[in-house]
Amino acid sequence: MENDPQKIIPARPCQVCGNKNFFWFGQKNSFDLWRCKNCALLFVYPLPDPARVYSEDYFTSAAKGFGYVDYDQDKLPMIPTFKKYLGLLKKQVPSKGRLLDIGAATGFFVRLAKEDGWQAEGVEISDYAAGLGRSRGLNIITGTLTSLSLPAENYNAVTMLDVLEHLTDPLTTLAEVYKVLKPGGLLLINTPDAGSLVAKISGKQWHMLVPPEHLHYFSQTNLTNFLNSNGFKTVLTAKIGKKFTLEYIFKTLYHWQKLSIWKLLSKACQRGWLKKISLPIHLRDNILIIAEKK
Repeated sequence: MENDPQKIIPARPCQVCGNKNFFWFGQKNSFDLWRCKNCALLFVYPLPDPARVYSEDYFTSAAKGFGYVDYDQDKLPMIPTFKKYLGLLKKQVPSKGRLLDIGAATGFFVRLAKEDGWQAEGVEISDYAAGLGRSRGLNIITGTLTSLSLPAENYNAVTMLDVLEHLTDPLTTLAEVYKVLKPGGLLLINTPDAGSLVAKISGKQWHMLVPPEHLHYFSQTNLTNFLNSNGFKTVLTAKIGKKFTLEYIFKTLYHWQKLSIWKLLSKACQRGWLKKISLPIHLRDNILIIAEKK
C-alpha cells in the first residue's frame, strides 16, 4: 500500500525524528493515516485546512460530524481534571506567574487558571470561540502561536490541553513555545497516547483517530523524544482520567462504531436531566507530560 500511486505520499519529514520513510496505516473519515517507520509517529496526510475545521459549528452543533454540540457544557465535567493539572503545575511553580493556554477555545481553562492565581491568557484559532472568551472578560487572542508575534521569554507556563493532536505543524509550534517560555518555564501537554494498549488493540478503529480534528498521534516514547530533542526536559509523566457528558460519550461511540443507536442516544441526552449526567472514563489512552525549558 505504501507505493499505491493513488496515495499522496507525505512530502515532509517526520515531525519527531526527521525520517522520510512512512507506511500507509489506513484510512479514517476519508483521510489517509501514515506511520513513521523509525519513531512510529502516526499522522494524517494530506492535511486539512484548519479554518474549515474550527468554524462556529465546531463549538455549537457538530453538524459536520465532528466537534461539540455545546463546548462549554461538554467541558463542565472536566473541571476536576483541569484542577488536577493546575495542582501539578503548582508543585513545580509555587509562585505561579504568567500562563499561556494554547487552543484556549472559549477560555474554560483560562478562567480556572485565573481563579487559581495565575495571570492567565489564551490563544485560539477560532475567532468565534475566542470572542466568546473575550466577552467574558478573558484575555484570549485570535490566531495560532505561530501566526502571532508574542514576546519572548514572557511566560512561566504554557499549557496544551488536548491540543497537540490538532496541530498541522507541531514542530514549529513547539519552537514557538520554547521561545515564549522563560528559562526554566514549564510546558504541560495532555494528548492521546498512540502507544497505549487500547490504541494497539483497536488499530485504525481506535476512538481517538478522528480526522479532520486529530492530525498527529504521539506515544509516550516519541513524545518524550520530541520534547527532549527540542530544548525541553521531561519532569513528570502521568495518566489522568477524565469525565464526559453522556451526550459526548454516545457521540464518540457513534463516530467509532457507526451504530444508529448511539446517535439517537446522543440526541436524547441534549435535553432535560440527561444533559447534566457525566461519567468518569479512564482507558489510559491519554498521556500527560510536564516538561521544563532547558
